[in-house]
Amino acid sequence: QRLLQALDSPRGEALRQRIVGQTPVALIDEFQDTSALQYALFDRLYRVADNALDTALLLIGDPKQSIYRFRGADIGSYLRARQATEGRHHMLGTNFRSTEALVAAVNHGFVLAEARPGEGAFGYRSAAGNPVPFEPVGARGRAERLVHEGQTVPALALVHDLVPRAFEQHLRPMAERCAEQIVQWLNGPQTGFERTGQGVQRLRPADIAVLVRSGREARAVRAALRRRQVASVYLSDRESVLASDEAADLLRWLQAVAQPQDTRLVRAALATRTLGLPLATLQQLADDDEAFDPYAELMRQLQALWQAQGVLPLVRQTVHRLDLGARWLGQPEGERRLTNLLHLAELLQAQSARLEGEQALIRWLAEAIDDAQQGRGGGGDEQIVRLESDADLVQVITVHKSKGLEYPVVCLPFATSLRPADGRSTPFVLREDDAGQPRLVLAPGKDDLAWAEQERLREDLRLFYVALTRARHALWLGFTALTIGNSPACQTHRSAAGWLLAGPEATTPEALAQALDHWAAGCPDIALQPADAAVGLTPLAPREAPLPLAEAPLYAGQFDRRWGIGSFSALVRDLGGVPSLGVTQAPRPADDEPDADPAPGAGSVMQKQDRVAPDASGRSQRQGRRDDAPASIVDEGDGEEGAEHGGGRDEG
Repeated sequence: QRLLQALDSPRGEALRQRIVGQTPVALIDEFQDTSALQYALFDRLYRVADNALDTALLLIGDPKQSIYRFRGADIGSYLRARQATEGRHHMLGTNFRSTEALVAAVNHGFVLAEARPGEGAFGYRSAAGNPVPFEPVGARGRAERLVHEGQTVPALALVHDLVPRAFEQHLRPMAERCAEQIVQWLNGPQTGFERTGQGVQRLRPADIAVLVRSGREARAVRAALRRRQVASVYLSDRESVLASDEAADLLRWLQAVAQPQDTRLVRAALATRTLGLPLATLQQLADDDEAFDPYAELMRQLQALWQAQGVLPLVRQTVHRLDLGARWLGQPEGERRLTNLLHLAELLQAQSARLEGEQALIRWLAEAIDDAQQGRGGGGDEQIVRLESDADLVQVITVHKSKGLEYPVVCLPFATSLRPADGRSTPFVLREDDAGQPRLVLAPGKDDLAWAEQERLREDLRLFYVALTRARHALWLGFTALTIGNSPACQTHRSAAGWLLAGPEATTPEALAQALDHWAAGCPDIALQPADAAVGLTPLAPREAPLPLAEAPLYAGQFDRRWGIGSFSALVRDLGGVPSLGVTQAPRPADDEPDADPAPGAGSVMQKQDRVAPDASGRSQRQGRRDDAPASIVDEGDGEEGAEHGGGRDEG
């Protein structure tokens, strides 16, 4: 913002000449996710519309993949840049990721939508033109093909349930159908990738990605997979670790460790789900003081560890002392819990560098948890949940997180899910005025809500395009007839998949079925499958045993354990009974200088009888000193003694 203001100032032209003189060529990748500020800066510097010969600005982006509005991406800025560069556009016309059949199936759906009268495939066509057209691409193809039971797997399979119901009623059945299909693929010994003249490389769980839009969808899919003994991992681009159950439980644990004498806090910490103590044990701890004492002593030991070495060693020691790692890894979500806990410990350790004391760190964690749960603020990428395992697992991932990635097989079980922009869910609207400037509408009217709904559908269409283009070999879609609220009317046409594949006029189940038949009939690589009312529950069959692990070598390393994090407050924490020392100690003469009394009126930590006197060997020896006294208060010896007690060195 300051640079933009400087460029608009009276001396802005000189600044611009200086900058473009140093960097006459600029390239911006992923430009579809630009912001209004970024484009304004580069437009001032390189004057996009002028197309000057002494500079070059290369803008690389695909408007069909602009899906990060929640991060500040502004497709309007991209479209203004596109208009300013009219006649200078170049397109990559070949897909190097997917099979020819899959590219043809995806092309087919968007080409039909583009050919319909109206707003085009992405909802931007008007009398003035179409700034976001769909142009079909070719495919280089792949050398291998995906086969199941000797047959090539359809490039795009769509399973449809056209009984109008609310999304919540479709959620579990479609998740079960998706999980059952995944098990059918994984259980097939001859299901995999076949090359000409070679055998079949069997399909693995990690070859399959299930794309979702929310944590609720992810939980439904993972629960269905778990019922079939299929392990999975969840990846999200928006979910904060501070909103997890482990964060709330860790807060209670730290509060108890900081005040181990408060039995109420200790008992609350022991009752958390993260620790998972049995109810019988918790009852015994409430009734039997002798059974409670070891836990109280553990809290006191952990408090001392926290004060000496920091919060990260405290959390790791908690995991070790309570055997949490071994217990969690035997549970379905154990890896997720352990990853979240260690992630939180790292965040706390980073914050402890700028916060003084245990209570300040606890207060920061409590506020951060509240912000994450309320959706306030932005903690940055360091707070996004991490991958808990890199094992051979089915990957459940949000569409936003999947952008830029590719998978052999992609399932999209909730293709028709939507979040309408209505008066209840849209308390305000941020839209552009006629001059292209953002305008915040705090009391949106009917026209504002209609605009917000149109923008919601456009972004959902781009999100759907991103989801369809993640697969190499096969797509599996779940398509349902949706109702919203108390109305029995079918609302599937308001979703991206319904609007694209069936059109905006398909507002009844019969019209949906007709439109889907017409869509599938035009492409042999598309397979329509009516959803079965009863879904099987097939467990995952055992696969070939993995190779045995090599024997772990013995670790014989030696390292110094005598260390701690030092601070002035930590050094005097336990000196509550020591009287005030008054003025800082007066400097003591060097050993080779004549002794001198302190300046009149100056206080001294050591009295005259505590001064040093030479011993028989000529070395200075302090009289009346305790060996275990804090070195930075009383240690004034020579270099060797200072090094022995850590004087002058920050071991933390």
